[in-house]
Amino acid sequence: MKKYTLLLIALLAFIFISGCDKIDPPYVNTPGDNGGGEEELVQKVLLEDYTGHTCVNCPAAAKLAGDLKQLYGEKLIIMAVHAGYFAEVESPPFDLDLRTQTGNSWNADFGVISYPSGMINRGFFGDRRVVGKGDWAPRVATAVGIDPKAGIEIETTYNESDRKLEIKIDSRFLENTNENYFLQVCLLEDSIPGAQRNNDASVGDTPTITDYFHRHVLRKGVNGNYGEAVTAGAIVANENYTHEYSLNLNADYKAKHCSVIAFLYRTSDNEILQVEERHILE
Repeated sequence: MKKYTLLLIALLAFIFISGCDKIDPPYVNTPGDNGGGEEELVQKVLLEDYTGHTCVNCPAAAKLAGDLKQLYGEKLIIMAVHAGYFAEVESPPFDLDLRTQTGNSWNADFGVISYPSGMINRGFFGDRRVVGKGDWAPRVATAVGIDPKAGIEIETTYNESDRKLEIKIDSRFLENTNENYFLQVCLLEDSIPGAQRNNDASVGDTPTITDYFHRHVLRKGVNGNYGEAVTAGAIVANENYTHEYSLNLNADYKAKHCSVIAFLYRTSDNEILQVEERHILE
């Protein structure tokens, strides 16, 4: 009888402790193994998918990006940039405007002229930076295999009552350098419902997927179109460089689907050194 009494007490204690595990707002999302801190650094890769809702070849590219995400997991971060002719607003059901000032600027400055197109860490693998989806997989494989030279940690605090989002970014480099690096911070939203033109029946209805979900959509450049300098002087190895931002989510953004991405890039050639993502309600 004593044995069963002890088991019952242990069970009740477990239930009580579990019932106390409740998180009240505001929601503070602190860094974990984010490519920074004391954990082993992991090289992560940014795949930018330049797309539009009237681009018939873009759903297949988005599926490929999703397949690569399944393969590489947290090592691959996807950002869909709606820009160019195929992202323009048309009559319903193509009246959803997913363009941004930041995305339009990148689209022009990087010379994106066909869709879908992509950049992998904005690097040159050969003679081109912007490439079609046929080159995404080998380039991602190459970029993932590079040894990390920096780490990023993202902490977010979100308050549901006023929809205020506070962001803290910590960047750390493994080597001293006099090269100029910028930090870019962006807000993304996932699973935005809308129509999408499509010519691939294996992906969805043709010629239009009416119940399409736009994934990993760039919503805003938090610190401008091209970010800001990591520091005014030379970068010192293992120094912690902190940047903080705050903004209010637009009323039509779904907080549960929003995330913050941050990446470090070299201004001499725009190549991304490291990237990180944090869901604000993760």
